[in-house]
Amino acid sequence: MDKINLKGLNAEDTAIILQKYDIPSFRAKQLFQWIYRKNIADFDLMTNLSKELRLLLKERFCIENIAIEKKSVSIDGTIKYLFNLPDNGKIESVLLPPLSVNRLEESAADDEPLNRLTICVSTQVGCPLGCEFCATGYMKYKRNLSVFEIVDQILQVQKDSGKEITNVVFMGMGEPLLNYNNLIKAIDILCHVEGLKISNKHITVSTSGIIPEIIKIADEHKKFKLAVSLHSLDEDIRSKIMPINNKYKLTELIESVRYYYRKTKLKITFEYILFDGLNDREEDIRKIIKLSRSMPCKFNIIRFHESEIFSLDLKGSPRFKEFVDRLRNEKVTVMVRNSSGEDIAAACGQLAVKSNG
Repeated sequence: MDKINLKGLNAEDTAIILQKYDIPSFRAKQLFQWIYRKNIADFDLMTNLSKELRLLLKERFCIENIAIEKKSVSIDGTIKYLFNLPDNGKIESVLLPPLSVNRLEESAADDEPLNRLTICVSTQVGCPLGCEFCATGYMKYKRNLSVFEIVDQILQVQKDSGKEITNVVFMGMGEPLLNYNNLIKAIDILCHVEGLKISNKHITVSTSGIIPEIIKIADEHKKFKLAVSLHSLDEDIRSKIMPINNKYKLTELIESVRYYYRKTKLKITFEYILFDGLNDREEDIRKIIKLSRSMPCKFNIIRFHESEIFSLDLKGSPRFKEFVDRLRNEKVTVMVRNSSGEDIAAACGQLAVKSNG
């Protein structure tokens, strides 16, 4: 009989499964705490459980781990982890130290404390969307990650670093909203008071614009932060660099974001990689200003990290500072994303695994 992996089950499912073996709910709570809060995967180390219960658990259940295959450390303190999954698939996660995530001008944002520790998490092996500026999109898409594989990225990095992770951004490999159910279950575990106890205010989900799921998030009143990879407010240009725009049009995406705000009252973040001559023109600035005045939002402006693998002749904009200054002069809320981990291919758009089975 195959053993049931308890890692990846939320508190409710853990209690339901253990109830079948007449294990009381308070024991399920203790087990949940051991797995997530204390990050223990060995039943014998769960000292407040009886010997008989530990024997039963070892007979019927297991607590699996994904394996750290490689660590790469940047000169700026960023750490990239390469994980080997149970089926030998591979994904990457990135640990971002304090003062490396978002900055205003050259100083840290006021809401970024020195003890902030952020992990960038993957949700798929590869990505099916094929954005022209993202190395992950050039990988062959294999599958969605399970809840266990999503959550264990945080647990393994936390154990390896010996530090408590305070913030989670779903901006790694894959499109999170194409793995919606597992994403939501993983976030539930991360936020649970008996689990990792990470505030939902410290969780951000990035999407290329999967409209049905954006609406679903709004209707289900999910309270994590939502970031939309926008990159252009021109329908044709966005379709050129982001094929998903051929399915979910820009005008419809903007309307879904407005709906999201009306339902949740949460400010949206628009991510905007700046390309030379493509989306850094005066007309692009005017469109951003117009959008910013139509709903509460902020723009995360990102430098383009070039790669020879990209099929389009994309170049980073030489107008970066001028572009940002123009928007700020027009009272647009603008954050500038640091290129943390660029020297180890861990910056925005650089995550890719050469071989995935």
